[in-house]
Amino acid sequence: MPDIPAAHLRCHHGIRQGDRLYVSYWHAGWAILDISDMSSPVCISRQEWKPPYAHPAHTALPIPFKLEGMDVLLLADEDVAKKEPAGPAFIWLYDISDETSPHAFGSFQLEHLDSNVPAPNMTGCHQPVEVVRGTEIPVAWFEQGLRIMDIADPHAPKEVAYYVPDAPKDAERPLSNDVFQDDDGLIYLIDRDWGLHILERT
Repeated sequence: MPDIPAAHLRCHHGIRQGDRLYVSYWHAGWAILDISDMSSPVCISRQEWKPPYAHPAHTALPIPFKLEGMDVLLLADEDVAKKEPAGPAFIWLYDISDETSPHAFGSFQLEHLDSNVPAPNMTGCHQPVEVVRGTEIPVAWFEQGLRIMDIADPHAPKEVAYYVPDAPKDAERPLSNDVFQDDDGLIYLIDRDWGLHILERT
């Protein structure tokens, strides 16, 4: 990726599904890799994150079942390290049915946040769960806590539940950072500063 400044280029992490690896590359965007030969990965396609996108790509999450006949990927931007003042980060929805030519067809932002108004870091999105168990996707949304995003209708994703923890001791605000859901449906939400919440969907 010689066209990307070194300061904006790093591999955040990848998510494996079969012989594919879905990799977020921070300000350089994200890519789909063919890892059928683990010793020689092949790039199938890459989505660049040059201007006008201010936020870095954090998680490229493939959905392991079709939605309205499409293979769908959720791309979560992280609300840090903005290249210029920008509104809170959010989630993109991509149709990856043609792996060689993914295209964005939707997005999800919390209704009370304005994507057009610059906001402090860690106001918006951080990370969705990385094991998908259904159409309800738990997402850690920094100071907005845990948000449950329903993608049953991928063209109209919606929030169906949320939990905003209190700020940890000596902190100004909660910073929900990582989220995991176990086989029983319990949700584990970790704060960036301190603390773990174990939650149950009601």
